[in-house]
Amino acid sequence: QVLKTLQVQMQRLQDENKSIKEENKTLRAEKPKRKRRVDTQHELSVHEDTITIYACKYGMMMEMFPSSDLLNKKLPEAPTPFDSPDRYKTAATQDSAFLHELYRHFPESLHKIMESSYFSDMVLKCIPDARANEIKKLRGVAGDIFNLPSKYFTSTSFERATIPEIQQLLGVLSAPNQTYKTFPPILFPGLKEDASLKTVFGNWELLARVLKASLRGVTSLHHRSSGGGAHTNALKWSVHQITPGAIAWAAVIAIFLLSPDTEFSSSGLGKKSNINYKTLFYNYKKVLVSKWSTKRVTSIVANINSYVFEAAKGPSVDPSAEQDHVSAINRALAALDMDSSE
Repeated sequence: QVLKTLQVQMQRLQDENKSIKEENKTLRAEKPKRKRRVDTQHELSVHEDTITIYACKYGMMMEMFPSSDLLNKKLPEAPTPFDSPDRYKTAATQDSAFLHELYRHFPESLHKIMESSYFSDMVLKCIPDARANEIKKLRGVAGDIFNLPSKYFTSTSFERATIPEIQQLLGVLSAPNQTYKTFPPILFPGLKEDASLKTVFGNWELLARVLKASLRGVTSLHHRSSGGGAHTNALKWSVHQITPGAIAWAAVIAIFLLSPDTEFSSSGLGKKSNINYKTLFYNYKKVLVSKWSTKRVTSIVANINSYVFEAAKGPSVDPSAEQDHVSAINRALAALDMDSSE
């Protein structure tokens, strides 16, 4: 009986020993993998600050709604140039140009990790977060941007849909089930809509005010120098001129601020207005890229650049003289045809 008991205990010990050996074998096999995962995570996290800065800039200057499906794709060998009108010929050329713009924007030091989910996750988080901050900032000066009472904008819950002046800017009637236009009057000079879109974005000064407040700080709307110093987006991002994406961004944000919507959803669909901000951005950028080299758009871009950036360099200007200058520019723009290639 004693011998039998010893044999059972011996067998149990052998089984336990075998089990421990197998466990150790598994642990040894997994150890390098775990270390590699930790190393990879560390390698990616050292780029966090750089990705954040460039992603915030990308969201305002290039692409408001980047495709999550394309963010991890490799750059094609011969991509469609991002600034070419050919960009919008087919779905394939659009994808190719998207990647060209993406890789041109983010520094080469990040290219090796841009196919990782870590990169796309960070970009898709940074863009809406940065946009929410800009919207919060702009609400405080929206009265100055639109020349309307600030109380219309400082409270997100204010019933903007009941204000006739706002409805006029958006080109909708004060009635339930309002339908919002893709190209509302606010984008045209003198609020005069043009179905041919020859004068769209001609209301450049309003777009310039949005961009100036966002890039150089809200106090720059009233002062020659930016109030935020080194903390302004323009300095952080080294931005010295605007892009088709930036003008499209400003137009979308202006419409959002006027809309009854209280928050800008990541999907781009307004909860109260049903405005598809994603579609608006796509259409605005498409028009701008396609017409970027025309004389009319070149003039609009030059005026916005001057208003946003060059004003910081010169001496103080009398507001009435500045208004005369703006009026002269608008008269000159009125004589230009956006369809002209001159």
